[in-house]
Amino acid sequence: MSTLITGEAVELNVQPAALAARALSCLIDYIVYSLVNIGLLVAMFWLMLKVLDLNGLLLGSLMTVMTIFVFVLLPMLVEVLSHGRSLGKLILGLRVVRDDGGAVRLRHSFIRALLWPFEIVSSGGGIAALSGLLSPQAKRLGDYLAGTIAVSERSRPLPPMQTHVAPHLQDWLNRTDVTSIPDGLHRRIVQFLAMAPQLGAESRWQRAIELATELNPYVAPAPPEGTFPEQFLSAVIHRQRIAEVEKQRRRTDRANAFRSGVDTLPFGLSLTRR
Repeated sequence: MSTLITGEAVELNVQPAALAARALSCLIDYIVYSLVNIGLLVAMFWLMLKVLDLNGLLLGSLMTVMTIFVFVLLPMLVEVLSHGRSLGKLILGLRVVRDDGGAVRLRHSFIRALLWPFEIVSSGGGIAALSGLLSPQAKRLGDYLAGTIAVSERSRPLPPMQTHVAPHLQDWLNRTDVTSIPDGLHRRIVQFLAMAPQLGAESRWQRAIELATELNPYVAPAPPEGTFPEQFLSAVIHRQRIAEVEKQRRRTDRANAFRSGVDTLPFGLSLTRR
């Protein structure tokens, strides 16, 4: 475990991503982006031969622009739209967050993506691997310059917390359908609710909005107008906890019923001792 310090000097415990997991994630991303680049090159050559008459200089310029798009702009867009994830990170349960634990923004992703071809592509991952070996948190150069860290969202103990439902959300919660919330998002919401009282008002409000925006697609219908983001988060997590307790109770009842019937013979027969 590692400790991040938020802007309000609140300690946030996270599990930094292992270097091997980051390396495998980069390999997956590199393969995917390379396939995308090859596909675009093939499409461009086909377009050149069938439709356009391009000279060598223009063709070289297009190839350069395409490579920059695939290995710089595309990773940046993927990371911003997925809130700190790529395909490799999604598979391995990793996420990139700011050094204060918040979600990455366009600026952070742009700096990371700008150094990605230098650290990963041109050096075969050697520079990123060296930086990760020397860093206690397995950071690469892009992480240091952008102020980010890759964390693991799996096998992390959830902090203790109390959940409640605002009175005006009781009726809405009873008729709400909540689909399966991703483990990583669920953990980040629980962690936020646990440390929310220690955050400053502005930071608390912005973090709640970020998480509520991510959670919204998994909840239908939307909460009543005027509901605060933190109320929305607390109500949904409260419902998830009640559902989990009920599920565990049913499991226990089934297990007890099974155990009670283990020594019972069918058809009304009874056990006799000799």
